[in-house]
Amino acid sequence: MTAVSDLVTVVDRLLDPAGGCVWNRAQTHASLARYAVEESYELVDAIDSGDDDELREELGDVLYQVVLHAGLAESFDLEDVAAGARDKMVRRHPHVFGDERADTVEDVVRVWRAAKAAEKSSRRSVFDGVPRAMPPMERAVKLLERLEERGDSDAVVASVVAAAGAGARSGGAGGVPDAGAAGAGARPGAAGAVPDAGAVPDTGPGRDVRVEGAGGAVVDAGWGTAVLAMIAEARGTGIDPIASLRAAVAELEAAGRVGE
Repeated sequence: MTAVSDLVTVVDRLLDPAGGCVWNRAQTHASLARYAVEESYELVDAIDSGDDDELREELGDVLYQVVLHAGLAESFDLEDVAAGARDKMVRRHPHVFGDERADTVEDVVRVWRAAKAAEKSSRRSVFDGVPRAMPPMERAVKLLERLEERGDSDAVVASVVAAAGAGARSGGAGGVPDAGAAGAGARPGAAGAVPDAGAVPDTGPGRDVRVEGAGGAVVDAGWGTAVLAMIAEARGTGIDPIASLRAAVAELEAAGRVGE
């Protein structure tokens, strides 16, 4: 037996109605979803750390989630999961397993997209398949990538910003500051304007604002539109907005830990 088959055996034992683990047996795909997300974030942390031992451990935790979900499933097992991944990779790499030619990274991307488009021919929108559960910035970047592939990213973003601005001028909801200025209190920067951390978003008429929850958190779609425009602008200048924000948050954590 291999370690992978041993892990399958362990999971089967945990799920065994007679003598297994009551917690594992009580789980469903839905109840475990948050653990899949958590383990994925821990894997990213391990990658960022550069520690191979930590990386190996977190890869194992992600693998355990896959094996556990496969063990809970009634219509498939881990063999089916692996077979599906194997077959997909073969289809998506016809330049390796077929007669297609791809000599550059750009060629590989073109071949991959063509193979994926053929598989997903029933999709009605370029946005189909983008998970709604993704964090907002990651989802914004993924949607922008799809629009860039289609060739009208700038036009679609501009229409969103214009619609928000029109709402503000008419006294409706969703006002948004100029994407170039990014709102009151903006200061110039290398990648465009950045909102002043001390500036308070305008929550007067013309802004899409509602108060939710006991904490009174403000949801402002106009402010969100401005951030979306900044993300699009950053991508247009070659900046990775997700990695850039992660780096800034890491600096925030480091600064906050000083003196602890």
